[in-house]
Parts: sequence; structure tokens; C-alpha cells
Amino acid sequence: MPLTKKIAELTSKNYNTNITIMGDFEDSNHTSILDNDNGTILVVSNRDQFYFKDQHRNLWLSVLDSFQIDGKQHYPELGDSYTLNHGVQYSFTTKEAIVEMAFNYFEKHVD
Repeated sequence: MPLTKKIAELTSKNYNTNITIMGDFEDSNHTSILDNDNGTILVVSNRDQFYFKDQHRNLWLSVLDSFQIDGKQHYPELGDSYTLNHGVQYSFTTKEAIVEMAFNYFEKHVD
């Protein structure tokens, strides 16, 4: 299934009351799906920046140009990961992998 169709499907389902959808993927630059109980979230910005954060605060991002952590500039590539001093891990993967993680997680919460 194409990525945009999968996101549109994900954001159009009826979920249990603990799931909140913010934005409209078809009409908005920013769309997110949040599990209010544990903070798990999928965020899609400008249709090209994706991230998924699980209940343990681990974060998967689509590859950025660069970013700063702990005062150091990083230039991530696909498959790279960085662990912050407090143990949270940032992993860089494809948009498709991020949407698949979110789809598998939120599918359990369909009403």
C-alpha cells in the first residue's frame, strides 16, 4: 500500500478514547496520532518529516540534514542511532518503517 494511502487510512480510523488524532493528513501540514495513556505518538510534518515515539520515549525519525545533541552537531544517515545521556535512543530509519511501526501500534486501539 502506498505510504500516503496508509497514513490517510491510519488517520481516518475510529480509535478507543485514549487515542487522539490532531490535524488532517489530506489538508494539514502537521498531523499526529497520540496515545494519551502512555505518550506513544506518530508525527508527520510537511509530508516529508516523520517520527514515531514509543511509550519508553525511544524515537525513530526519518533522516534529517543535521541536528544537535549534547552540544555536538550530528549528520545522521539511514540506520544510525544516538543514545542520549538519560538513555533515550534516537534511531534514523525510512518513512515507510516509521509508518509501519505506527500502523502496528495504533491498529491495536481501533474501536
